[in-house]
Amino acid sequence: MSAGEPRFEARPAGPLGEGWSVHVFWTAEETSLVTGFSNQYDALDWIKLKSANWVADYIMRGSKY
Repeated sequence: MSAGEPRFEARPAGPLGEGWSVHVFWTAEETSLVTGFSNQYDALDWIKLKSANWVADYIMRGSKY
């Protein structure tokens, strides 16, 4: 996996139904976390519709991944 092509996974935010989050895997060692989704559908929808723009903004801000 290259740094320009992260992998996204929607996962439960916690064991007690605290919502959902999206884990962004840049490399085997470097990850990011996007939180605040109320359900799995919202997290998957974000991956499908908004993740590409998020990656571009993240890189343009110079955030280290």
